[in-house]
Amino acid sequence: MPSQPTSQKQAPPPWRQGLTAGLQRGKPLIWFLLKTILPLYVATEIFKVTGLLSWISGFLAPVMGLWGLPPEAAAALTAGFLLNLYAAAAVAAPLGLDWAQVSVLGLILGISHSLVVEGAVVRSLAPGRLWSLTALRLGLGLGAGWALAQILPAVSA
Repeated sequence: MPSQPTSQKQAPPPWRQGLTAGLQRGKPLIWFLLKTILPLYVATEIFKVTGLLSWISGFLAPVMGLWGLPPEAAAALTAGFLLNLYAAAAVAAPLGLDWAQVSVLGLILGISHSLVVEGAVVRSLAPGRLWSLTALRLGLGLGAGWALAQILPAVSA
């Protein structure tokens, strides 16, 4: 006996339903990351290829050397301090940093990231303490990064 065609559609498998739901929920995050990271990454790559990044950051070589970072990493630090960690990652990605430099940069920015946005929060929660708390975060971040930069060469040797 031949099987009769069914007029009902079969439900998609659970994995497909989960994937579709996840993509729908993830669209805003993906769009945010593309808007933030892609332009900064492309701009950094253009600045790097044209030599503009080296020219701008060249005078920072002695200062950035304190943390074992190339002078171009100042752009990533600036992006992280003023904007957010995504911006810092977008700027740092084309720089070709090694694992130790990424660790130092990550530690510094993990402590002292998004100073402008978080400064607004500090201003509302602790009036009159904005500058002292911002200086504390910068000092702790840079100090911890310096300490890590001193330790890592001994560890990797």
